Amino acid sequence: MRKTDKRKMRQIKISVGIVTIISCIATLIYLYRLSFVLKPQHHVQSSSPKYQIGTPLRHMSLNEVYKDIARSEPGDYILELEDDHPPETMVNTPGCKIPLTMVNYKKNIIDLDKNKNITCGRRAVFLRKAGDDRVKVYVKSVILEKYANNYKKFDCCYQFIIDSVQYPHDRPMLKYSNCTKFKDDEIITLQSDFIHIQCTGYDDNNKTKIIYSDMYAFSKKIDGIKPRNNKIKCKIQYNVLMLGMDSMSLPRAVQTMPRTVAFFKNDNWLGFRGYHKIADNTFPNIMAALTGKNISDITKRCYGSMDECKSLLIWNYFKEIGYVTAYGEDYLQLPDTFTKEFAFKEPPTDHYMRPFFLKGETKRHNNSLLCSGKASAGQQILDYALDFANTYKKDSFFGFFWLNSFSHDVKSHPEIADKIVENFLNQLAYTGVLMNTFVIFLSDHGLRFGELRFTMESYFDDRMPMNFMWVPLFFKGKQPYELRALSINQFRLMTPYDMFSTLVDIRRISECSDISHRAPDGCHNCHSIFKVINGTRTCLDASIDEKWCSCHKLYPLPNQDTIGMKSVELAVTHIKNMVNTIETQRCWGCMSLSLKSIIRLHFYYAKDKVSLFYVVAFNMTPGNVAYEATVLRKGEQETLIEPISVITNYRGLGKCALNRRDRKFCICQKNESCL
Repeated sequence: MRKTDKRKMRQIKISVGIVTIISCIATLIYLYRLSFVLKPQHHVQSSSPKYQIGTPLRHMSLNEVYKDIARSEPGDYILELEDDHPPETMVNTPGCKIPLTMVNYKKNIIDLDKNKNITCGRRAVFLRKAGDDRVKVYVKSVILEKYANNYKKFDCCYQFIIDSVQYPHDRPMLKYSNCTKFKDDEIITLQSDFIHIQCTGYDDNNKTKIIYSDMYAFSKKIDGIKPRNNKIKCKIQYNVLMLGMDSMSLPRAVQTMPRTVAFFKNDNWLGFRGYHKIADNTFPNIMAALTGKNISDITKRCYGSMDECKSLLIWNYFKEIGYVTAYGEDYLQLPDTFTKEFAFKEPPTDHYMRPFFLKGETKRHNNSLLCSGKASAGQQILDYALDFANTYKKDSFFGFFWLNSFSHDVKSHPEIADKIVENFLNQLAYTGVLMNTFVIFLSDHGLRFGELRFTMESYFDDRMPMNFMWVPLFFKGKQPYELRALSINQFRLMTPYDMFSTLVDIRRISECSDISHRAPDGCHNCHSIFKVINGTRTCLDASIDEKWCSCHKLYPLPNQDTIGMKSVELAVTHIKNMVNTIETQRCWGCMSLSLKSIIRLHFYYAKDKVSLFYVVAFNMTPGNVAYEATVLRKGEQETLIEPISVITNYRGLGKCALNRRDRKFCICQKNESCL
């Protein structure tokens, strides 16, 4: 009986346990379904802000997240990361108010689905990294046979760009290794970073023809990397990968590269709405970010001898503590960054892409695509940047890569780069380098030339380049105060000088150093964006000249406005006087210019609310060249704020001028009486 009783009790306990578990599960399911049935208007009553049942948690402002941190300055009042209702301003602080304006770039976007032939050709030979200094060959015979066409026999070989000889100026001659034949699945040991693939066809008479040519770039890992400073006790050193696209304002990026911008938003990248250029074109804006110096200082120190200025460049700061460095830029025929009088005669970094593009860049599809081998020049740079980061992810690296070809002018199509950049960012994430790598995706200025510059909105667009930043996960966990400052500074007036100071600060943090660095030489009030930028900052504080400052609203005037016309006449007279002094080649001269038409007139108030600045755009003839000028009017006195900007595409009309800066004002005419 006792055994039977015990067995029954055990069965009862098991049954009770099962019933209890089933009841709990049923209750949880009921509550879960109930949360979706309840209507959203049912609120939790509280004295605190109301929350809706069944809806996501509300967005909390940074003021609440960091409520334990006291305000350090009177201008520190806007801490929101994102606003559900976009404001009417790019920046809205006591010191600077920049209106939100949108140039319509969408009308120039091409439909890539209908233009799938916009390519640099089809690859038949593929190279893939198989180690730090090896690549594996994959040959697609079916594709290669199409290139061979009527040639029944063909073979392929590879050669490396092994060196370059300076000849003359900034156009070195390239040296190659012997061309070595290869077959499918072969492993090639890298002799340098750049490989040229060439296939030759043979006809029945044994005559030859090159049927296929392509280029690849890989980062061949440097042997015996300089060890990190033994004095550095930091466990984490932060890498830096800077990617630039020429002439990309924030509105242009949003409209032409929506996939890339969506990637930034979804992955919580920072976007700096108030990033502002400090000078006209590429070189001074990039040099401010890379050296912290203004163009006058750079010209004095580096003109004609850029190699002597290597120590000024930010990547050298990192190289000093054992980082591996790289620099690459496409579209070499442009006089943009390190060219002409500011060219390097020797490689400025450990990995240097210039010899790769000297092999050849070819314009295709009505100059809308620049090709280097069977890939676009921009694709080649991004592939190289990805391999560089992946090769040195267990070390420390600083890479600076600049893409001109996708976006340099109005004929360029950034939309071609959209999927390419998005794919690059996805691959970069898979490498794991984002844990301790800052990635900065920025530009130098907006679009400076073309018919789109005739609109009022383009005035702001030109001055407001894009700037996005990925903050590494390790940094987010270890540096909450710096992360807070970065979030706030998305809505503050910010310049390339601040970027330079930030890069210096990344180096300092990577060294675990407490030594503070002085402000950049070009802007004594600028500093790292790891510190909150004061909301009272003005263009003057940020070393932005009045000519480029956009911290104001423009008010339109009719083209017949009397005072506005006087500002146009002042600018036209200045150009005429300048033309008379331009030195030209023998037997050539500059034609006399006159006003053809007024494109637009606007004005804005000076800080004293009494004086006015007039912004005028007009065409001159002959040549039909358009200019934009700023004129300060105090009472009856007018002063031209130089320089005058050319806003039409340069068409080579002023090639006879000896000084390159004068060519935009000169329409060349040959002197027929000259012998």
